[in-house]
Amino acid sequence: MEPVYYGHHYSSLASLSSSDTIFCVPHLRSNMASSSSSSSKQPPRSSTPGYLPRGGACFSCRRRKMRCDGNHPVCGQCERAGRLEDCEYTSGHEKSTVQILEENITRLEARIRELQNPELNNAPVTLHQPYAVQDPPRNIAEPLVKGFLVHASELGFFLNKKKFYESMMLSQPVGNSARPSPALIYTVYLWGIRLSDDPAVKKYEPAYLHRATQDAATALSGSHPHRIMHSLQAEVLLSAYFFACGRFFEGKYHVATAVSTLFSAGLHKIRAVSAMAPSLSSSGRLEPPRDSMDEAQRILCCWTALILDKSWAIALDHSPNFEYSTHPVSAKIDTPWPLELEDGTSIPPQVRTSDTIQNFLESRLSNDHGVSTWAIQAKASILWERALLFARKISGSRSHSPLISDTSSSNQEGTSPTQSSLDPSQVDLQPLMHEFGAYTALIDSVFTQLPPGNAQTILSSARSSERGRRLGVAYTLLHLAVVVLHGPFAYAGRSDTSRHQRVASARQIMEMAIALRAMNAGYLNPIIGTAWVEAAQVCYDEIARIRSLRAGGLQTNDDVALLALVRQAIGAMAGFGSNMPLISFQVSKIQETFQSV
Repeated sequence: MEPVYYGHHYSSLASLSSSDTIFCVPHLRSNMASSSSSSSKQPPRSSTPGYLPRGGACFSCRRRKMRCDGNHPVCGQCERAGRLEDCEYTSGHEKSTVQILEENITRLEARIRELQNPELNNAPVTLHQPYAVQDPPRNIAEPLVKGFLVHASELGFFLNKKKFYESMMLSQPVGNSARPSPALIYTVYLWGIRLSDDPAVKKYEPAYLHRATQDAATALSGSHPHRIMHSLQAEVLLSAYFFACGRFFEGKYHVATAVSTLFSAGLHKIRAVSAMAPSLSSSGRLEPPRDSMDEAQRILCCWTALILDKSWAIALDHSPNFEYSTHPVSAKIDTPWPLELEDGTSIPPQVRTSDTIQNFLESRLSNDHGVSTWAIQAKASILWERALLFARKISGSRSHSPLISDTSSSNQEGTSPTQSSLDPSQVDLQPLMHEFGAYTALIDSVFTQLPPGNAQTILSSARSSERGRRLGVAYTLLHLAVVVLHGPFAYAGRSDTSRHQRVASARQIMEMAIALRAMNAGYLNPIIGTAWVEAAQVCYDEIARIRSLRAGGLQTNDDVALLALVRQAIGAMAGFGSNMPLISFQVSKIQETFQSV
């Protein structure tokens, strides 16, 4: 039996197409189209030849008032004109990529005008604000905020929860300096509504989304005493919201805004050995931290944004906003690893740090060991990225070639067309093997910072369910880094050891999904769905390999146990898809392939 393949998760992300929450990423859609001949040309939506129902034309043809044939993924008009990336189908009230980008440009232009003409912003009322969206009554607001805060850290919340809740529940109106900034207030309500199962509440989600994004666009030009940190928090939460809903362009926009603000505020240089020069813009300058908790929040803000940026840059195959090369102009991170905010611990005042990520990657001795669950998750994201860069180097390709090979057309030795670019006779393998060994050692060293034992033991050792969720995500991403790192050697029969290692790590990812569901983890960081898809593909490939060997008369392991594990894991994963469209979509694709297996 040939291996079953449903497409790599990067393409799968782009094919998510709910009418009110999802749109496709053009370059991902083109990858998907090129990898699937069966879907490259579909008939028009109507069964009547030459007839296209109202709204069935692509956005590009509608805008140009051209006749569209409705072919998917690219219509004839756009194909002939070379507008493949502009050909996008929308339905209902869904916005096209072009419309979203135009709206983002409009907001940025408005922000530039505000900064260039500050005298125009002294008016106490901003006319564009939709005043129909206000604070909900306390009996509604309280459960929304509490429902959000239970899972807030998985969604990118880095502020002190107790203090935030107290200020959020004050009776003063929105805009009062004692309460959070308006952008943050409405973003938290937005997430509370998204996580709610009450239909009467969920109908207000579009209104609060509009209000949150509008206020976020002008948050830094306001006068709120915590406008920088609250703006950063709002941008991070909005980015996580859009990613969780499959709205990738908007997610990338907001994470880029967050990282830009973070750099301007100097949060990547906290406790740096070399002090950063003061910001030229008063709107982007932060006062010195008031106390150790204030400093800890700023440190956690830096690393939360980095985790978000790195993880989704990998998942969506684009360059991250954070860089940490040794080039003098790179925005290297000198900020120390984050602490557990709820413990109230602080860094001794005399401690100074520098090159935090580079020290970690080069295993340099440092007094900043980074053993918190936040630090471990940040290290896991960094190692996932480095493993992928290494795999690209092996394959000689910019794309995710070690991971997206069409296993349905590969032979039983696992030969991948994408691996042929590496000619061992013309490449010095010694530096590559040294790099491979260094990353393997780094991954192993981070594993030692986790509690010992299996997935269930690790979660049960956590001091709270919140930390358990973070440990579960970090554990999953570390094993995903192993899967990616060993990919080039597992293909083409180069290394049975790497193949075994990939399968073992995929099993551990499945085991952790089951353990997380058993502990009633609730909502998880949406990036975990990417790891589940990757692990499922490895398991399906192994099942196909076992069956192929058995069909050839060779004695091999039984696939029953692996099938049972995947079946149980799928059941666990499905429970995390509620109110999370992207995870729900990814799990559905895993389920579809399992049925065919």
